[in-house]
Order: sequence, then structure tokens, then C-alpha cells
Amino acid sequence: MSVTFSHRKSGAPQARWIEAAGAHFHAELAGSGEAIAMLHGFLVDSGQWDDAFAALADTHRVLRYDLRGFGRSSMPAVPFSHHDDLARVLDACNIGRTALVGCSGGAATALDFAVAYPQRVSALALIGAGYWGHYASRTAEARAFPAALESGDAEALVATSLRAFVDGPRRAPEQSRAAARERIAAMSAWNFGRDDGYWKHATLQRTPAVPALERLVELDLPVLLIVGEEDQPEVVELSERLAAGLSNARLVRVPDAGHHADIERPDIVLPLLGAFFAEVRA
Repeated sequence: MSVTFSHRKSGAPQARWIEAAGAHFHAELAGSGEAIAMLHGFLVDSGQWDDAFAALADTHRVLRYDLRGFGRSSMPAVPFSHHDDLARVLDACNIGRTALVGCSGGAATALDFAVAYPQRVSALALIGAGYWGHYASRTAEARAFPAALESGDAEALVATSLRAFVDGPRRAPEQSRAAARERIAAMSAWNFGRDDGYWKHATLQRTPAVPALERLVELDLPVLLIVGEEDQPEVVELSERLAAGLSNARLVRVPDAGHHADIERPDIVLPLLGAFFAEVRA
């Protein structure tokens, strides 16, 4: 494992390249104090956390990175698991114990990590939580996305992902928040257009033999669940299942938001995260 630092002005976020298990991960660190690691959704990259990263760095040491095959991180043709990647990235950053913020597939990674390394996790904040094999398929918009995956058409992937997971089943594109939709579209276009992107090599991913969803009783830690009211019904239902199965969980539904509620409604989500982590620290 190796780490390469970039030079920044004092007080600014510090970018670094982390080489681990054959992959190169692009990461950023900022702030000081108790750690929070941020795991983006699988339609975007670590740019998802621009607002939350800056806000939480005022009170915590915050880490965000592009997961394998997303953003600026590489995707070598070898089997891997996202939660073991997270362990290696944390080790490279000298972070022993941390809270985790995860969205969608990032939330699934956070759950897997918390079950595998419970002593290393102080709290979980999960936005639009997903889990492996639990895919939205009830609406026409959701079914169009895996069809686009089969075709490999990058433009179709962006279009169908925006319809399914930004607009959701009840909103037309013009009813979504335009700036948030454009921001998500830009990250999605980069991910789906990469020859070495995650979505073209997702079969290399290895998931736990016993899913974290079957081991929720083992997780005794504070959990904040956030889900957009305009997200796909399966996503809302999974958040409800997690709230029921975790011993110390709170579920908040965010109005006028789809799958990436933190991007669409930072006015609601950022105060929720700030208050939650203040309670955890206290």
C-alpha cells in the first residue's frame, strides 16, 4: 500500500492517491477531530459530498474518496469487495475508528463494513440506502435502467438513471430541482462513459456470504436513515426495514427529493447530519 500526497494551502482539503489491492483511489481529507468517512452512491462519485464534506469538516476529520471504478479511482480486472477497500483506505489515512455516511451502494458498503469491522464504526448515516440484489423494478422508470445496462449505451444509462432515481416515479423531469439534476447527470455521464468503470465490471465485485441485512441485530450503534419521498418504492421500503431491524435507528423522510436527497435538499439533510454527529460526539 502506498499514499501520494498533493500540496495544498494550510487549512484546505488535502487530496491524496492511495494505492491498495491493485487499485488507485482518489481521496480527500479535511478538518480535525473524530472521523467521518463518506461513501457515495453508485450513480455518482465523491463529488456527491461537496456540501456535506465542507460543512462537517468544521467539527470533524472528514474523509471522502471515489470508490473503485468511480470518479478518478481505477478499476483493475481483479475480484474485490467495497468494504475491504474501505478498510484499506482508512488504514492508509491512519483512521482506526470512524462514523460512516453512505448513499445507495455506498450505504450497502457501510453496512457490510460495520458488520465485518464493528469495533471500527461509531455511527451510521445512510441516505437512500441500497443493498446488493435489492434493486428497484416495480416502476417502468426503474425497469428501464437495467435494460440500458444490458445495452451498454452510456447516453441511455444517464437518461434512464435520471428518470428513475432523480425524478422518481411521481415527478416529471421539469419538476425535479434543475441544478441538482444537472450535477448528478455530469457525474453519471463520466461514470457510465468510462471503459474501466464499475458498471462495466461489476461482476468482479464479491459480496458477503451472509448479507448484512440478515445480521442487523449485531449492529448496536446510532443510525440515522434518510430517504427521499420521491425515491423508488423499494428504496423507501428498505429504509423502513432497516429502521425496524436496527436497535438504535431513526428514519427521516425528505420531501421533494429522490435518491440523492443530500444533493437535492441540502437545506434539510445538512442540518440533520450536523445534529446527528453532534449527538454522537456528545
